[in-house]
Amino acid sequence: MDHSHHHHAHKGTIGNTAVANTQSSDHMMMHHAMSFHFGTEETILFDFWKTETAVEIAVSCFITVLLAFLMETIRFFRDYRKAQIQIHQPPIAPEDRLKRSPQLDLIDPLLQLFQLTIAYCLMLIFMTFNVYLCFFTVVGEIISHLLYRTLYPHLNSSSAGHC
Repeated sequence: MDHSHHHHAHKGTIGNTAVANTQSSDHMMMHHAMSFHFGTEETILFDFWKTETAVEIAVSCFITVLLAFLMETIRFFRDYRKAQIQIHQPPIAPEDRLKRSPQLDLIDPLLQLFQLTIAYCLMLIFMTFNVYLCFFTVVGEIISHLLYRTLYPHLNSSSAGHC
């Protein structure tokens, strides 16, 4: 008798969390914990970024802090460029903005693309609900933000409201 068309539900555990896996003949769906948890076994953003040991989770936390610094660096650079343009250029009428060189206007949208991409990656890292990764995501953003705002207090952060 052929039972290949039936779906079988298997229950297991990951850490302290009960998980239900639905397995068919050609795929398996796994659920991750949807509550804050401690632990070292995580898949972060991609299948190849997996942690199993304390050292691997520590390295991942360090990478997360670096991503937060990179995002804040891009945000700072956007603010810096805007301040430089405002200092060296008189205000431009809206109808004259269309006559400007388009390659100059592509730099800020590209920087914003990178900034938002990193911000969403940090959000997804936070959404692993791993307490270590969540903590270092927030700490990395706070420290990098304070560093740039302390070193360059005169910059008005227009892009700070964005992710």
